[in-house]
Amino acid sequence: AFSPVHAAPIERTFPAGLEKMKGSSEVLLAASQREETRREALSAARGLYWPQINARTRFTMMDDPLAIDLNPIRQAMVKLHPAAASALPDFYLEVQDRSFWRSEIEMAWPIFTGGRITAANRSAQAGVDEAAAQSERSRQRLTSELVGRYFGLQVSLRVLDIRRETLRELTEHLRQATRLEQEGMIARAERLHAEVAYAEAEREVQGAVKDVEIAQIALADLVGGTETYTPTSPLFVIPELASLASLREEIGERHPLRREAAAKRRQAEETRKAELSKRLPEVHLFGLRELSRSDLTVLDPSWAVGVGASLTLFDGGTRRHRIQAARGIVKEAVLLEQQLQKELSLLAEKKYRELQKARERFVALQASVGLGVENLRTRRLAFREGLATSLDVVAAERSLSGIRAERLRAALAFDVALAEYLEACGQADRFEMFRSAAVEEVY
Repeated sequence: AFSPVHAAPIERTFPAGLEKMKGSSEVLLAASQREETRREALSAARGLYWPQINARTRFTMMDDPLAIDLNPIRQAMVKLHPAAASALPDFYLEVQDRSFWRSEIEMAWPIFTGGRITAANRSAQAGVDEAAAQSERSRQRLTSELVGRYFGLQVSLRVLDIRRETLRELTEHLRQATRLEQEGMIARAERLHAEVAYAEAEREVQGAVKDVEIAQIALADLVGGTETYTPTSPLFVIPELASLASLREEIGERHPLRREAAAKRRQAEETRKAELSKRLPEVHLFGLRELSRSDLTVLDPSWAVGVGASLTLFDGGTRRHRIQAARGIVKEAVLLEQQLQKELSLLAEKKYRELQKARERFVALQASVGLGVENLRTRRLAFREGLATSLDVVAAERSLSGIRAERLRAALAFDVALAEYLEACGQADRFEMFRSAAVEEVY
């Protein structure tokens, strides 16, 4: 079982985690298997172009042998010419024994199907394209999920450091409050308040430790394996979003969802063509070769070749309704493809605004950190001089701790929003490019 308490953490960069996830994720492995299955289906469809050759053998037993009995004619001839009776042979010929074996090879080769085989191959190729698009969509979705879990663990670790630092500061504050109480400079209530703040800080440290363990489990579950990880790639924020804004206008055929929808539409179109092909005759070559001639009758050939054709003249309207149904599926696929384009554009716009919001929140909190540091410094000095209460110091300490933690969470929100925005634009694979080029790293 996974145990983040006892497992030794392994340092891992974000690109390394991404590569490991791609190699071990059951979702991606299943998607890869789906692609392989579709490729096999395409190979099977290509086999329709070739002749089908079958070997067949059978043993047959009948109630009586097959025979040609012309003795009534012989008897009539004898009546006309009695002297010829001894010269006429028996007019009874056994054609087939009561039991016999047959072994033969049969060949059938379609040479015209009205486009049915071509449609089957194109549909199978569209199935391969659909599976490839689904795999790409899964990879992009998991990339966004990895960003949340990887940098979420980074935030949990940094918040734990902040909680521990706050605990150390409140420990020192409690020591000072105890000394000042003993010297009669502050009331007992002031020291009690410092103890309450210290106990609360201890609980926050314990909670932060649990948050780290949960984040480690979540990351390991996604990346694969039972190890615990220590992320080494820092949080980051991109100063300018101008380079990202244009991606909203570039949502085109490369988007996995667009490719998947287009593949489904092509499959529907090929299904319609296959149904239309049934209006035309099917023409095929055939051949037959007997492997064992010992039981052949005088009427059976040793081999035969020929050409055949078939055409369904009436099927109760089934073919017509299937064609109409196939046309309906094509129209449905086209409409869904158009609706998908609108939804993707709307989603990209929404994610871009979330990205802007996270960036603005981070900038605001970045400015607040400096103010919080200065406020805490002045409160500590005032407390030591007897000009401020313990409540003032604790409030300043906890305010700064909260601002620092929120600043990290805002950076995480930015990174997650960036990954989701790129995924909405169909370009989640570019996340690492933006991350590695970021100059504003957050610690």
